[in-house]
Amino acid sequence: MVGMTELKISGKRLIDKKVKSFDGKDVGKVKSITPEIVELKDGDKRYFVPKLHFKEHDKDLYVLLMEDEVRDKYQRKDPPLPSEIQDAVRSGEGYNSYHQIIPFMAKEPDLELKGEKSGDILKIPWDEVIHKHVRTLDNVDIGDVDRVGNEFIVVREGVANVHLYYIPKQYINNYDGSSIWIDVASGLVSPKFEREDEPTQEEIDMLLSEVPE
Repeated sequence: MVGMTELKISGKRLIDKKVKSFDGKDVGKVKSITPEIVELKDGDKRYFVPKLHFKEHDKDLYVLLMEDEVRDKYQRKDPPLPSEIQDAVRSGEGYNSYHQIIPFMAKEPDLELKGEKSGDILKIPWDEVIHKHVRTLDNVDIGDVDRVGNEFIVVREGVANVHLYYIPKQYINNYDGSSIWIDVASGLVSPKFEREDEPTQEEIDMLLSEVPE
């Protein structure tokens, strides 16, 4: 399953590595690592962030906080006192407050899709579509966007009995701010898109060859 992996920060491999915030903003580079804290440096700004906030995805390093949270909570001139570190670790602040499966950011935010209903080019803000409804050609709600990948969105339907649909972005023909519309009838969603794991490149290519003109 595609997602982020919990980070085991150690050694020198992460020194000078760029770090992004949960909303995809650059927040500096790793300058030092202690058993509990990662020091980030962004120009003349220094951030001392507990390790529990970090995760890694596709060789990119993320801190699970918005950019303004990193700045407001952890920007300082000197390292935190041991008592402050213990309080942060004890509270588990940050890590457990996020969804267990962290939605990963699309690497192609400027992908342009043509809207069938309007004929206009759709410029979809991929970082804003998590949890938006997804509707089919016959206006059936098939669930909510759970994650966004490079070439597809992952739609989750159900709670106790969960179905996951991996839908290539090229099937999207409209987005109105609250729902994404796909150019597929509801009866074809499960046989075409339902999978337990991320589709292979061969499967993606096959699905793309079937995108309606």
